[in-house]
Amino acid sequence: MKKTLAEHNRLFFLSIILFIAGVALVWFIFMPNEREAGGDVVSGSEIHLTEELDKVTLNAGMQVFSDPEGTLTYDQVRAPEAEMEFAPADGRSAFGLEGKAYWVRATITNGTSSDRWVLRLSNPVVDTVELYVDGHRPAKLKDHYWAYELTLPTDRSVTLYLRATTEGSMILPLELMRSPAYSVKLRTEYILFGLYYGFVLLMAAYIFSMFIFMRNIAYLYYSVYIVLFALSQLFWNGLPQEMLGEQNGLIRLLLRTFDTYEGIFLFFFILCLWFVVFFLEKVLQLRVFAPPMHDVAKMIQWASPLLVLALLFHWSWLSTIAIWYEFVVCLFLITSISVSVFRGNIAARYIMLGMIAVIGLAAPSIMYTFSLADYNILTHYGYQLGSIAEFIVFSAALSYQTRQIERDKHNAQQQMIANQAKLVRTLERWNEELEMTVKERTEKLVQAQRRRNELLQNISHDVRSPLTVVQGGIKAMMLGIQVHPGEQNKHLENLYEKVRYITRFIDDFFKLSLEERDEVSPYDSTEEVHMKQWIGKEFVLLEEFIEIAGLRCETEIRGEDDKIITIDQHGIRRVLSNLVHNACKYSPANKRVKLAATIDADGVRISVEDEGEGIDAENLDRIFERANRGAQSDPSTGSGLGLAIAKEIVEQHGGTITAASERGKGSQFVVYLPADGKL
Repeated sequence: MKKTLAEHNRLFFLSIILFIAGVALVWFIFMPNEREAGGDVVSGSEIHLTEELDKVTLNAGMQVFSDPEGTLTYDQVRAPEAEMEFAPADGRSAFGLEGKAYWVRATITNGTSSDRWVLRLSNPVVDTVELYVDGHRPAKLKDHYWAYELTLPTDRSVTLYLRATTEGSMILPLELMRSPAYSVKLRTEYILFGLYYGFVLLMAAYIFSMFIFMRNIAYLYYSVYIVLFALSQLFWNGLPQEMLGEQNGLIRLLLRTFDTYEGIFLFFFILCLWFVVFFLEKVLQLRVFAPPMHDVAKMIQWASPLLVLALLFHWSWLSTIAIWYEFVVCLFLITSISVSVFRGNIAARYIMLGMIAVIGLAAPSIMYTFSLADYNILTHYGYQLGSIAEFIVFSAALSYQTRQIERDKHNAQQQMIANQAKLVRTLERWNEELEMTVKERTEKLVQAQRRRNELLQNISHDVRSPLTVVQGGIKAMMLGIQVHPGEQNKHLENLYEKVRYITRFIDDFFKLSLEERDEVSPYDSTEEVHMKQWIGKEFVLLEEFIEIAGLRCETEIRGEDDKIITIDQHGIRRVLSNLVHNACKYSPANKRVKLAATIDADGVRISVEDEGEGIDAENLDRIFERANRGAQSDPSTGSGLGLAIAKEIVEQHGGTITAASERGKGSQFVVYLPADGKL
């Protein structure tokens, strides 16, 4: 069988190298040293705006002051002793998890002819922002999360103060841009976000459709993960509050529930990590390939909903715990995937390629959270870029595996059909050989009465076991063909009925031969039974046989509940089976077969009544004779021994069997077993 890409060790390791090289190239292109950006417009502690600039990063020239308690006011930070605490940011925009409130100060000299500028904080999950420009608080723009339109005079410098609070990582990327440039950037972001979230929804729908057709729960976990990840990124990018407005009922409900936008983001992000763990546990088969990691997965699966519930309590330190939780889950993913690859899990190889992409591109965002990287495209959009690469790799791998499964399934079906055809030919040959054997031995029985019983016993002994195996094999094939219909279905059903006929023929002759020889009595296995309960169980089984034959069944049992009668259960069961078999064989479809039993002090009367062809009056007296089929001349309808066997079994019990019939209206057979019958 052709190997997949992941099954070729050399190709797999080459793919790892290529993926790592691709991630490194992206880092090289999109992770410049942002701390040096804006150096041409920064002079000392002032930022100079020139006509050549449409936008400038304030982080290159701003100063920051940590307010851990979050109690300082605007007037207090402008006091001389407080201003001495401000330190240059030196291009930094991420300040880690140390402070919950930060003051930012920047002095701007407008050397352009335009006094209309926009200040934008590119971090929508900051809890609160207060902006002061020469003591005044400009209004926030309605079309963005933290964006303010500023009027910067061209004849003097302006000092602005900005206060930001958050329960998570303090990330303050600030941009100052002209109004037209702001509009262009905003429009470009909306287009890119639309393409991204459209792509994400398509991937989620595609994976969910695979779950529908493949019925693999891992696909459902992955599709839910994609949706939750997209929701977390929506709030990370600030799109719901932009498009719906902060006064929207849903936004206000989420804020009341989780207190902050970062709390909403953490809610969806923790849930998506939760489903990632479910997905990997199934796909990686951690219980088999990495038992210790399976235990860790169970711990994370229990901890995730607890952490989500804890968000409802709005504890101030919980955001920091959540960030460290994300870091732990990331380490778990890397470890479990690596261990599974080392243990030989092929699926883990595909996942490793995807994780190289997503972790490699999302790592700058993680580093940015801990103030280990500067603001750039990867630190701001790393999760989105990594998720795109992950979804593409995973979807391609899952699609490739699905095609492989379909090809294997098709090949298996073709092989099964070929094996079925071969088995049919073998069964036909066996059937011909068996019929020939029966014919030859029957002729010998006619010629030599002395060897009759011995030959019949040999037939039953030698042929019974392989015939049972053949019947089981044919039945299994018929079930398979019903699932995957084939041209040989009708032929197989006919062949199955012929083999059953031969089996009944041999079995009937064998039992009758034993009785005639008086060497062995077939009815010496007797026991006492509660007749009403026993008849009830037998009627249930016979009812199923009647319904399978396409007929309607009615049952009626009357009489004493605790009546005990001594019978040979196998023998009486055979009597009832023969009577029901005849009723089904000679009754048109949808006709009624009635099973009735009456139990009294004298014994039990059991009747089998049908609405079939009926029996002519001239044949009714001879139907219990051996090899008598009445008016039936087709040998395939039976050996003619069923009623003879039934009569002899009943008489062995000291009972009687009678028949009543009218041509075209059906027949009724009544078996009477006395309570004191002796076997």
